[in-house]
Amino acid sequence: ALPISQASYLGMLSFDDFEGSGGASVATPLWVASGSGKVFQTLGQCRGEASRRDLVSGLGSEQEDAEESLKQAAITLWSLALDGHRADNFEVKEGTALPVLTLLTSSRLEKAVGASSSSSGWAQGGEAGASEALAQARAAGDTQKETEALCRLAAVLLATSLSSPSTFRSALDSLQQALAVCRNTSDRAREALVLNMIANVYILLGQARDALRSAKEALAALRALGGNKAYEVPVLQTIVSASYLRRDADEALRASVEVATICKESKSASAAALAQACTAQAHLANDEQAQAQRAVEAAVAALRDAKDVDGEIAALGALSEIAFAIGKPVSALKAAQELLEKEQKRGIKAGVARAMLLVTAADAAGKGSADMAKQAAAQFKELGDKAGEGLALVSLATAQLSQGKLDDALAAAKDALAAFQAASRTVGEGFASSLEALVRLRQEDASAAEKSARVALFSFQDAGHRVGQALSELLIRKSQLAAQKPSECKMVIDEHQVAHVEISGVCTPESMQKVLNALHQARCSADGVRAVVLLLEGSKGPTAPAGYPAAAGGVSASPQTQAMASGTFLLGLRTLGLPMVVACWGKIAGPAYGLLLAADYRIAATSSTFILPIWGPPETLGDLIGHTTAVQLCYNQGPVSSLTMLEHGVVHQCQKGVDDTKRAATEVARRIASTSSLACHKTTASLSPAIEKYASIVARGGMRA
Repeated sequence: ALPISQASYLGMLSFDDFEGSGGASVATPLWVASGSGKVFQTLGQCRGEASRRDLVSGLGSEQEDAEESLKQAAITLWSLALDGHRADNFEVKEGTALPVLTLLTSSRLEKAVGASSSSSGWAQGGEAGASEALAQARAAGDTQKETEALCRLAAVLLATSLSSPSTFRSALDSLQQALAVCRNTSDRAREALVLNMIANVYILLGQARDALRSAKEALAALRALGGNKAYEVPVLQTIVSASYLRRDADEALRASVEVATICKESKSASAAALAQACTAQAHLANDEQAQAQRAVEAAVAALRDAKDVDGEIAALGALSEIAFAIGKPVSALKAAQELLEKEQKRGIKAGVARAMLLVTAADAAGKGSADMAKQAAAQFKELGDKAGEGLALVSLATAQLSQGKLDDALAAAKDALAAFQAASRTVGEGFASSLEALVRLRQEDASAAEKSARVALFSFQDAGHRVGQALSELLIRKSQLAAQKPSECKMVIDEHQVAHVEISGVCTPESMQKVLNALHQARCSADGVRAVVLLLEGSKGPTAPAGYPAAAGGVSASPQTQAMASGTFLLGLRTLGLPMVVACWGKIAGPAYGLLLAADYRIAATSSTFILPIWGPPETLGDLIGHTTAVQLCYNQGPVSSLTMLEHGVVHQCQKGVDDTKRAATEVARRIASTSSLACHKTTASLSPAIEKYASIVARGGMRA
């Protein structure tokens, strides 16, 4: 067995500095994220950061406003900027906006405890060099060098190819062999290091449970050795990343707090402050918004007091992102502007460009946002960063959309899509296509909007991006709803003095007014009109409880206008004082309920679907359908069948098909028209005070569609 001192165990060894001399070996304490270990730690932490943003983005309430939903989902877009951490041999980037704070914390703590870093190149010779070293170690029977070579081989495989699952499996196989060697020689320190590497590979594979198990085994091995707890920090950060991947915000917060406690006991004020910022991010993922903001603001202040400019820049980026996520654009903008000022003084182009993105994200409707996004796009293009260019173009399109420049926004969204395609960023492609769909909706081009939304859905599905999938599915629904064009309300009077009014869930206000005028003229004529049949066709496509199709965020005011027109139409029908029979089919929702409830007799096709909650002023529904039924229909959500509504007494009869429903309604209306002694001629439902109140509130715009 290798004689290693207690201090050596604490180093979480990277094997490049081991040397044998006279049959004995001496280990220099090293950090888990140095040497080949930094490949695994960097990639694992980047994946954990992306998972954290996915978790934060999914915390908000479900939005039916597509623009707000896109804004909420776009929090995950910043994860596309993480690729910069993979460059330059996976060295930790200092002084750039939106870094991985856990990596910065680990780097500061490593310096504070005096841990040395590997000096030799872990990637020297590439895969062939690592394989040759492995063969030599096995031939010589040198287990330490064998373990070193296996870890180097796994690191090279990951560093050179990140797109193939087979690469991850090959790297995992090498690490499993290294772990077996460590366990055979009872080398707990190396065992902990290899287990941490394995945990990060599992994170990259998306296997959160296996990652947590391996990381906790690594932590247990370290703690069994005793010593300075600072060396546990990288392993605890691996636990944080795995917890985010598993969507276990509580466990991530617990591990983050433990890291912060260890850092506070160290001699590094910067590491302690950065660890506090990491804790703030964990609070946000756990939906503890106030604690998150307080913690990150305290971290910024501590780093400023410590005169740590690099750390302050990192924490300001986190503050802007947290403020943006919790819906505080003023705080987000203030932090982003301060960050931009510091980056401009520093003069690092990538940092300046990213700071510009934060400013435009916080204030998309600002006068200078579009110009700033253009500057950022130009800088990223100059740097050859296609992913960054795509992010800047998304910010540009969002700013132009907020300012109503639809053609410019569409062009920017298409440019963003091209940039993300060039960078092979599938999630970015999905967001660019979603933005294009949103612009198309604003332009009232429902067909093109649905096409773009479906392209976005395919991209998000390929990437396994759940937040993006929800966004694109919302855009598809909005596109389908927007495609439903208002129909014309029509009327014909038969020989039995029955007026047949064809009306749908979405009719133009003008045609409804024409029908009312025609009914009033017919009422006053010699032959007159003795009854009305409302042939009510519900929505054919997807619909919401509000009833009328609405395009995304602010595309059109027509749903509300149509709702108010339905109230006016009800008031007009009321002035006729005629008995009414309604025949309905399709999806009944929104103001269509008013036409249904105003009728004296209601017949529904068995294929009809009623979307709950029932739409209308709640204070009137008890008098119209009974208080018990009204409470149930107001609190329930989702579609119910016509048979259910028959049980509730909302409809009086169900017929098998649409034709049978129309025929039954016509027969009832003709019977009413020919029998003047029926009570409904004198006390029609439309004359009830409840219907008058219902129609008046809707006509005034008191109910939102």
